[in-house]
Amino acid sequence: MKTKMMFYFLLMGFAAFYSCKDNDDDDKVTPQPVDNSAFYTANDTAMVNFMTRMDTMTMTMDPDVDFAQMMIDHHGLAISMANIELQYGHEQKAKDIASQTKAANIASRTRLQQFLATHGAPVMDADANEFMAKMDSVMMKMNETMKSFHKSNDPDYDFSEMMTHHHQGAIDMSELELDYGNDAAAREEAQKQIDEQQMEIIELAKFRTEHGQPH
Repeated sequence: MKTKMMFYFLLMGFAAFYSCKDNDDDDKVTPQPVDNSAFYTANDTAMVNFMTRMDTMTMTMDPDVDFAQMMIDHHGLAISMANIELQYGHEQKAKDIASQTKAANIASRTRLQQFLATHGAPVMDADANEFMAKMDSVMMKMNETMKSFHKSNDPDYDFSEMMTHHHQGAIDMSELELDYGNDAAAREEAQKQIDEQQMEIIELAKFRTEHGQPH
């Protein structure tokens, strides 16, 4: 009889334990993924608008002038991407980089606009077709890279990744200006862009390392 009673109480104890466990599980809240779709939609729109402007731009066949025109629009995309990060990002370090990027691109855009205003009439260059063909390749490469990279649903990490590809595009454009351009001021701006963008690519990589790969 005592054995049966002990067995009975043991069963009741197990039942009470698992009942409490089930209740604990019921009380648990499963974390829901954060909806960052607005960040990605805004970046997609900025990229489409940029490519539309590039596709409809009237080229002068003067490498210095065309480099300046294209880089002005390229800076416009960087400024839009920085504003999107400032609006939707979470990490202060990423936002600080975005602010830095925005300021640098605004400054360069102003210098290029001043260059165009004082350069005078475009001068067609014998190698302009080759220059434009290579510029088109640079634009297509950047566009494809920025569209195809894996989105992690982490705006800060992905901003860093996208801006790295954008900066590499600016470096490639600037190297073409150094290869084909003739105007000292335009070439000086191209070299400045290479130096600045390379430094920021390093800073963006450092942020990704410190931030960690999104899960």
